[in-house]
Amino acid sequence: MESPSHLPRIDEKREEFLRAAGDHYAYGLGDSAFQQQCTTEFGPSLASTTYLDYAASAPAPLSALHRFTEKIRSTLYSNPHSRSSSSIATSLEIERCRGRILKDLFGLDDAQKRSQWDVIFTAGATAAMKLVAEAFSWQNGSKYYYLKQSHTSLVGVRGCALSRGAVVAAMDVNDMLECSQDDSSPTLFAYPAQCNATGQRLGLGYGVQLKRRHPQACILLDAAAYLSTAILDLASIPINQAPDFIPCSFYKIVGYPTGLGCLIVKRSSASYLQRTSYFGGGTIDAISVSSPFWSQPRRSVVPGPIHERFEDGTLPFLDIIALDQALDVHQHLYQSQQHVSRHVSALTRFATRELSLLRHANGCPVVQQHRAFSGSEYLEEPGPTIGFSLLGPSSEFIGHVHLEQLAAINGFQMRTGGLCNTGILTSTFDISDEEWMSEYNRGRSCWDDEEFTSSPQDQTRPLGIVRISFGASSTIDDVLQWLSFIRRYFVVSETVVALYKPLSTPRSSAPAAAKLKTLMLYPIKSCGGQSIPRNSSWQIIATGLRYDREWLLIDNASRRTLSQKQYPRMALIRPSVDLKRRKLVVCAPGMADLVLPLDTSDEDTASANVCSDIVAVAPSGESADEWFSAFLDLQCTLHRLSAGASRHAHFDRATGSVPILLSNESPFLLITQPSVDQVNEWIRDNRNSDISAAEDPVHPACFRANFLLSSPPSSSSSSSLPPFFEDHVDLLRIGTQTFQVLARCRRCLMICVNQKTGCKTKEPFSCLARKRKSARGKIEFGVHLMWREDLSEGDGEATVCVGDAVTLASLREGEEGGAGYS
Repeated sequence: MESPSHLPRIDEKREEFLRAAGDHYAYGLGDSAFQQQCTTEFGPSLASTTYLDYAASAPAPLSALHRFTEKIRSTLYSNPHSRSSSSIATSLEIERCRGRILKDLFGLDDAQKRSQWDVIFTAGATAAMKLVAEAFSWQNGSKYYYLKQSHTSLVGVRGCALSRGAVVAAMDVNDMLECSQDDSSPTLFAYPAQCNATGQRLGLGYGVQLKRRHPQACILLDAAAYLSTAILDLASIPINQAPDFIPCSFYKIVGYPTGLGCLIVKRSSASYLQRTSYFGGGTIDAISVSSPFWSQPRRSVVPGPIHERFEDGTLPFLDIIALDQALDVHQHLYQSQQHVSRHVSALTRFATRELSLLRHANGCPVVQQHRAFSGSEYLEEPGPTIGFSLLGPSSEFIGHVHLEQLAAINGFQMRTGGLCNTGILTSTFDISDEEWMSEYNRGRSCWDDEEFTSSPQDQTRPLGIVRISFGASSTIDDVLQWLSFIRRYFVVSETVVALYKPLSTPRSSAPAAAKLKTLMLYPIKSCGGQSIPRNSSWQIIATGLRYDREWLLIDNASRRTLSQKQYPRMALIRPSVDLKRRKLVVCAPGMADLVLPLDTSDEDTASANVCSDIVAVAPSGESADEWFSAFLDLQCTLHRLSAGASRHAHFDRATGSVPILLSNESPFLLITQPSVDQVNEWIRDNRNSDISAAEDPVHPACFRANFLLSSPPSSSSSSSLPPFFEDHVDLLRIGTQTFQVLARCRRCLMICVNQKTGCKTKEPFSCLARKRKSARGKIEFGVHLMWREDLSEGDGEATVCVGDAVTLASLREGEEGGAGYS
């Protein structure tokens, strides 16, 4: 990943880490055997990536899968609800796994101490929390108190609590300890043992304090993140001070199986969980067939295993057997969770320190690390998760989506956004509930690309953070690669400080000569473009070029609009509008041409989601659907925007909103050839680039512009278009038509699809991330335009033509929009 010029620094930092870690480092201390083990177990899946998302899931080691397949190949396992020999063998394996979970993950080596707990298998940690929410004995007057900085799944318990008449409150760490409690009705406290967004740990110690102050209350402790690299040592505290319900999942620890978790229940607290509605096979002792309906839950008279009352239906017994094998492999690879904990703690301390030391040339920090729980005396050493934001040289926040996109094309796997923890964003950036509702009402939702709040008073607060996390198979080189990546793209040195200043400068006199070199039409959204021949004109309308982005492809399964970002092969689909034949002709390698009529009716309409807008579309027919599905190897349908329908794009300018069809942001997009040439020069000059002199340079087509401007070959250097001439234009004329610049185009990973091959590349995104990045972390290249009909000349149909002269235009001082131009 790094160039030779960066390797000495990595080697130096590696040695520094090894010296600092010393004897406290459990394994992997420059050990070639550990490196070989990682290559053997994870090499095929992690060969081309730096994995920093262990808080989401751990990669599955190959030997765990091999052991599992060998296990079920040699032994027959069957439904444990039967009485056959294979069923009995399955039941024994399941019970053995329950005991192993308590022993290996919760420190309960003593059989007597294990007997104080039970393991209820669930579909995951979220399902375990839902079980508690639905089964807890809520009453009018009950209370549910949870920490604000909790995972959404823990917050979600409040839905059941409120529906059953309980009082709900979101609290900070110290407020929860001091809150009042009415012992006459059940109270449930909930908190995460480890914050999933920042890695801070409250562990068991915080719960002990809660129990001392509220001995009659129950505690729901979310241990999913904590257990990924540590043991939650229940044997270390008295049973009366232990939490009552502990949800956890296993794939965060061992990678496979997924979809399996459990709820650890303190037997003395089992009476707080009641089955009140649904019951499934295996959870009842007796049942009536008809009215009056009645049922008796398992072991309702004689106390028995708690899990028999709550494990509805047949357990995923093969997944449980796979889990047992995975725990064997985990122990073989890493010895114990204590060893894993020491390993990741050393990596986390080093990464935390190095990130805190990063500085811009002016001395301002590059990284702001976030904390979930401030000022608490009950915090443990942090877990192997670091939540942070990047800062520019003026201490402005850099957009998290920008970092995520840049990290993706550089081979990093990490996570950004709200991280299913709105409380972190609320407390870190002081965003009120009213502001969250305002953001939602304007269309913002989880998983979208919005980076900052829209508040008119303050648009500098992020709507997401960055999270990197380490696990059992993380290496020091993973950390060093990440640090080098941050230095390369986000540390502003003296030589590039000026790039953080506004890109616009006062406009000088116009170049003597410029022309429209290329005119591109994109009939089908996110597919290849149609180049209009030289000396051929094309009609323009308010929403863009005629027939530009009137069709789109929709995934049958998700009903989402297809994009080259997910399906780069779409670049090889080349639609073209044949005006003489009134046909849309679609070509693709290995496919017979698809010919569709331009003139259609909207007899049937449907809805499509385009950039959070719902638009009316009409199907193009089964033959078209089959053609695109065959080429993309994906069941999809071709639709056309219904006649008269349009969308609107909004810009922070006096122009207000402008009408568009299926394009993302504006009716027209313009770039210049000198700007593209400058990017290629930057790439050639950059020794860290992936593009060598023998490889294809960046082609203007990757920017998917409608207009490409250039200087005539005969123009002198003084009269030629300079690079990024378009940055400084307000109005320009192409032939007889005038266009107004709306804003610079913010670029995404779409520009990393080679339009000739349909393959993804790193460039030009990586280069632009260094050279064309705004203070807010936006990569900008090219400009959005709208047509100013009121400032244009000519009667009848408005057109532009390849080869048209291009000149600057501007409103006369003191005159309004239609008064004229000079």
